[in-house]
Amino acid sequence: MKLDEIITADEKMRLARLIFNNTFNQLANELPQTPRPIAKPLAKPMAAKPKPRAPKRAPMAPPPKPLPKAKPLPQTPAQIKHQQHKNQQDYAQTIKKTFNKDGGIKMPKSLQPLPGNIISPIGGGDPELNKKLDQARKDYELQYRSSGSKPQSF
Repeated sequence: MKLDEIITADEKMRLARLIFNNTFNQLANELPQTPRPIAKPLAKPMAAKPKPRAPKRAPMAPPPKPLPKAKPLPQTPAQIKHQQHKNQQDYAQTIKKTFNKDGGIKMPKSLQPLPGNIISPIGGGDPELNKKLDQARKDYELQYRSSGSKPQSF
């Protein structure tokens, strides 16, 4: 019998159900009947959730040994002189600050700076002395100058 001979959809559905039911019934009869095991109830209730364990860390290498400290190089004479000069300047600044803080105390004359208007002992302030020194220089150059050399300018 062909499916095209059955005209309506209801008849097609009945035929399909009949085929499926017969097939599944035969398969069910052929299977051996084995008793299913019954689950036994547990005496203790299970814990809510197992505690998470921290992952194991990988072994680490020991820390490296510290390097030996470098020995300081001996200072050169120029460095020693510079260090002494710096210490003297720092000490002088400290003394100056101390005297400036106290209004009633004045610096001793030996520590006070020299005023800027002091006349130089080499003829800085006397114009006649400057003229005489210039004339003496010119005379000296004329007397000892070799031929063809230029006079020095001071």
